[in-house]
Amino acid sequence: LPIDMGGGEGKAIYIDTEGSFRPERLLAIAERYGLSGQDVLDNIAYARAYNTDHQIQLLYMATAMMCESRYAVLIVDSATSLFRTDYSGRGELAARQMQLAKFMRMLLRITDEVRLNMI
Repeated sequence: LPIDMGGGEGKAIYIDTEGSFRPERLLAIAERYGLSGQDVLDNIAYARAYNTDHQIQLLYMATAMMCESRYAVLIVDSATSLFRTDYSGRGELAARQMQLAKFMRMLLRITDEVRLNMI
């Protein structure tokens, strides 16, 4: 959306860790704002992450994309779910916390450097 309509005037990157992305929901929102649904979908880079390593790899790829084009928002839904799945049990708690902290630091660094919103 343009800034005067409350948007960030840029594209979006959506990293989906739970399989909850629903394009039909975005089409309904686009219609409400009088926008072309296809244009809205064309401005969203979507990727499904299947494990924590893949999630981190997708974040690196997203960073490269942000250098090539204007992105206003990065959505990671959910940033923590794969870490809970991949590192289950008390014995892996320390490793999970370390990897999750590393991922969160990467997110913060990207948002600071690229100046975009993160959800």
